[in-house]
Amino acid sequence: MKKLTEWLCTLPILRKLFTPETLAQFIRYVFVGVFCFSIEYIMFIVLRNSLAINEILVNVIVYTVIFWLNFLLNRFFSFRSKSDIKRQVFLYGLLFFFNLFVGNVLLFSGIRSLLVYFCGEGSWPVLYLPKVLIMFFIISWNFILYKKFIYK
Repeated sequence: MKKLTEWLCTLPILRKLFTPETLAQFIRYVFVGVFCFSIEYIMFIVLRNSLAINEILVNVIVYTVIFWLNFLLNRFFSFRSKSDIKRQVFLYGLLFFFNLFVGNVLLFSGIRSLLVYFCGEGSWPVLYLPKVLIMFFIISWNFILYKKFIYK
């Protein structure tokens, strides 16, 4: 991984954005993100199709289950942090609730409403695309906050 991150840091755009250490963290973070997203998305589909409850509630349930898996993988694998775990859990929890409300309530409802308008109720994009788009936004802003505030 060290050689890959060193090579990637020679690319002009990445050299301006990342140090080799930060790029390595980002690659590990993306790996954890893809892994957790996969688990979260599979759980979302399974629960959405097997429980007779609102999609937003399914999203909240799944998001809550992923909380600890994502926290622990990022703490120990992505950022290799040895800082105070109580402080990290507190800050991670604050970000979690922010993401829960903004990402999963406001964004989910807004994205879903736009897709219903353009694609029609019950269409494939309305059923499955909002979750993918939400995760893209959350993964993007979380890296910066994890690196600068939570796992520093």
